[in-house]
Amino acid sequence: MENGVRAQASRARQQAILQAALSLFLNNGFGATTLEQILERSGASVGSFYHHFQGKVEVAAALYLEILDSYQSAFLRELRRHREARAGIEGTVRQHLRWTGHNQELAAYLTHCREPEVAAASEARAQNLNRAFFGQTGAWLAEHLRQGLLRRLSPHLYHALWIGPADEFTRLWLLGSRPRDVKQLARAEDVLASAAWNNLRAPSPRRVRP
Repeated sequence: MENGVRAQASRARQQAILQAALSLFLNNGFGATTLEQILERSGASVGSFYHHFQGKVEVAAALYLEILDSYQSAFLRELRRHREARAGIEGTVRQHLRWTGHNQELAAYLTHCREPEVAAASEARAQNLNRAFFGQTGAWLAEHLRQGLLRRLSPHLYHALWIGPADEFTRLWLLGSRPRDVKQLARAEDVLASAAWNNLRAPSPRRVRP
C-alpha cells in the first residue's frame, strides 16, 4: 500500500515537471527556458527533478514522446472503431482535427518544438512508436486493399494523402493568431475528410458501352 502511494506521488511529480516544462517551452522557447524556471513552476526540488530526468533535454524528449504516444493511441482507437474503409479514413481525419482542437498546447509542441538535441534524444523511442503505429495502420489498410477498396500506394504516400492535408491545415492553424478559432477546425472536417477518402479510394471501374 505504501509503495503504491509513493509511486503515485512520484508519477504526479513527474507530470508536474512535464506540464511546467510544456508551458515554458511554448511561451519562452526551449533555448530560453532554464532548469530553475522548470523547478519554480513545477514546485519540484532539485533532487526530485534528477530522480526523474537527467536534464532539460531529457524533459523535452520525454514530453515529445508522451504526446506522440497519446496522439497515436487516440488515432488508432478511432481507426479500430470502423470496419468500413471510408468510415475509417474519414473518421481518423476528423479525429486528428478534434484532437488538435482539444489539445492545443500538446499539438503545438508536437508540431513545432523539435530542436536537434531533443530530436536526437527521442529518436530511438520515437522510431519504435512510429514503427508500431504504422504497422497497425498498415494492417488496417491491407484488409481493405484485399477487398479492392483502396488504391495501391507506398506506405509514405498513404500517410501523405490520408493525414497530410489535415496535418498541414492544423499546423498553419496552430501558428495563427490567438485566441485560436476552434470553429475553423470544425468547418474543415467535411472537406478534409472527403479529400482523404477521394485520395485513397480505388477508382471506380469504367463502364464499357455495348
